[in-house]
Amino acid sequence: MSEIPPRKKLRQTSLTDMFKPVKKDIKAVETEADMQEANLGHSSTLSIDPNSTSSAMFSGEEEAFGDSFTLKEKSPQKHGSKKHLIGKLKKKRKHIADPNLNSVSRGSAGVSGESHKESSDLSPSKVSWRGCALSSLQVLNNCGRHVPTVHPASDHTVMVKLPLPDTGPPEPHPSSYSDIWDQHHVRMPCSPKSLYPISSGNESLVVRWSVISKVLRREMKCVNDLQRTILEYNTRYAEKWNFKGLHELLDEEFEDEERAYFFHHTLPAIADLALDLPNLVTQPPPLLTRHSTQSITLSQIQIASLLANAFFCTFPRRNAKGGDTEYASYPDINFNRLFSHKEKRSLEKLKCLINYFRRVTKKRPEGLVTFTRQYISVSELPSWESSSHHLPDLHLDSSGLIEEKEGLLQVDFANKFIGGGVLGLGCVQEEIRFVLSPELIVSRLFTQFLDKTEALIITGAEQYNQGSGYASTFCWTSNHQDSTKCDIWRRRLCQVVAIDALRFTRPKVQYRPPLILRELNKAYAGFRALKGSVSTPIAVATGNWGCGAFNGNARLKALIQLAACGFTGRNVAYFTFGDEKLRNDLSTMHIFLKENNITVGELVQVLLHYGQKEWADGSDLYHYIYHSLGSFDSDTDEENGDFSGSTAKNERTDASQKSSNTEPKCTKPSHPKKNGSQHSLASSSSYGEPCNNSASSSTLPQITAQSSHKKEENLTEEKIVQVLMECDRLVEGQKWKNPEKTFSDGVEVHEDNKFLSESSEGKSQLSKDSGDITTKNHEKSIDKASKSLSEPISLLASLDDIDKQAVT
Repeated sequence: MSEIPPRKKLRQTSLTDMFKPVKKDIKAVETEADMQEANLGHSSTLSIDPNSTSSAMFSGEEEAFGDSFTLKEKSPQKHGSKKHLIGKLKKKRKHIADPNLNSVSRGSAGVSGESHKESSDLSPSKVSWRGCALSSLQVLNNCGRHVPTVHPASDHTVMVKLPLPDTGPPEPHPSSYSDIWDQHHVRMPCSPKSLYPISSGNESLVVRWSVISKVLRREMKCVNDLQRTILEYNTRYAEKWNFKGLHELLDEEFEDEERAYFFHHTLPAIADLALDLPNLVTQPPPLLTRHSTQSITLSQIQIASLLANAFFCTFPRRNAKGGDTEYASYPDINFNRLFSHKEKRSLEKLKCLINYFRRVTKKRPEGLVTFTRQYISVSELPSWESSSHHLPDLHLDSSGLIEEKEGLLQVDFANKFIGGGVLGLGCVQEEIRFVLSPELIVSRLFTQFLDKTEALIITGAEQYNQGSGYASTFCWTSNHQDSTKCDIWRRRLCQVVAIDALRFTRPKVQYRPPLILRELNKAYAGFRALKGSVSTPIAVATGNWGCGAFNGNARLKALIQLAACGFTGRNVAYFTFGDEKLRNDLSTMHIFLKENNITVGELVQVLLHYGQKEWADGSDLYHYIYHSLGSFDSDTDEENGDFSGSTAKNERTDASQKSSNTEPKCTKPSHPKKNGSQHSLASSSSYGEPCNNSASSSTLPQITAQSSHKKEENLTEEKIVQVLMECDRLVEGQKWKNPEKTFSDGVEVHEDNKFLSESSEGKSQLSKDSGDITTKNHEKSIDKASKSLSEPISLLASLDDIDKQAVT
């Protein structure tokens, strides 16, 4: 699924709206805590349909994401009647007889029979969230204790004078321009060492800024004038660059009034802002290079001047292509690529940027923004499997967007080249976030690509635009007046963390232990509190990280982020972007983990253990976790599937859905712990098999061929449950015969192959820690699975006995 679903399509807004002040809608007062106290008392349970999905994102101009739920009193439940269990066994007969069926299908939507009937009876409600109330989460406040202070240091470059003036934009530091021209700093357009060849009979070199200053002061009345201006100091690209996007927007889409305003007011103001660069940015910003923790603090007007130069494509040495160029490991910053695309999404991004320049040239902003690159060395990485940290509190919501949650650490689903395709055709979560808050784009100027244990944290960016839609449906809708409060350094109480997930062309390889550990370490790099923070870390606002074009599994990525937040002491607000089924699955899993006091280390262990299975493809991930960390109880209600406390449904969704709703009732972890906090996964049962651990009193015994022929044995409900479990085990045994699910598959991108190679040492350590995963035991598991294939005949005999007794 994509990281954000298409938002509702609004009317195509004219840029004339830019010239009209638009007030931000006043948000309704949050009442989550009151609703929770009023409706979710300890004596009641929330009954939801975990398989329900929203048929449409929006229907109507004001309709938001919806959900259905009812409250009913909790009553003691027993497992399904004998008649019901017999019916389930009959349905399983064909799956035992047919080895090509790996699981019991419950319909393409995961709903059939009574469950569908129940969902249709649920009354609609506007409550779309689960878990703890959003208002209970820790947020940024204006005291500034959650983030580092703004003070110059060896690892923090502050480009304004301190203390800040009472009013007006901050003054630059130093007071006059001081040039640095080297590989450690941004090569500035206004540097006297930036030279440019001029052909006038004899070819000679001149200071490039003198050429830029001269042509930007000319009057530009049309797109052709703008194009000639930009190419005059980029002559080598005259045959390569095109400005079709600008022509399409300004000549075809703009009304006469809009076009006139842009060329008579906005464009000259952008040129003046660009030419003011040496007066505003009086020293080159340092580059935030790999394997270093550094910060840069800029004023908003300094950022605006840098972006104005990017608009006119003035930054030297940033246009050359090729792996051996100076800035090959940095994103591009000049806007020439964005000007060339005629696609609708590119034109809408241009509208966002034009509105931003209109705003900052009309009234200069007065705040600061801090950019921090955080690097975690190998020695600082957590020992994930031995962690005794508790999992965090979780707020789940199927509506709302990450950027709407003020005061939280907002996750940017980033590309390792920060900003991704924001200056090209890209228009997904990261790119949309960057054009709504264009100050984020300046990070591309000085941020080298992110390595596997690095993240970029941006504090104080302001939102200038309102948008709707996603990817090809994205459009600029209106100007946005950001009412977010500021801290004592005039930074908006908005913090964005950019973390890049791995990209998989074959999704099933993402479950391999080295890759799970890589994602854990990446999330940890983003979520660890910054040096100098002295207060409780703020909660993280996130969602389906790396689950769009990168093909990540949302259920796996959610658990990875939960583990990383638990280790760093942050609670989580998770937004599923309209996916109510995912919201319910995560809610049920979180309840299961919290009720059983599962630690971060125990959760990571089971994820890594799952990844070592040859058949691991994510379709049964949650089912495997429930089996590994919990034990079955014969009182589980299989018929209505209510989940209360530790009781849940014991069923499996069709594997084609790539998810599982299976939640067995769990009392305590069924396998013993080692070293106090770690589970020993050696005794965990394989997926689809009953646990065979003497430490668990509720573990069901396996059915043998001999016992299945005892016709004189009375047919009891416990016996039926045993047969049901054995059916699962035998059906699951067929997975071992599937040649497509082998552990020899390689990671599909060169980056992941490199990572697997670099992780060989860590992988060996993992094998050492999990002593039960050896070649010998692996062969025994295959032999056991192969042997189980000879048992369906005897098991079918037991089912025949069940049929006969049911008839009588």
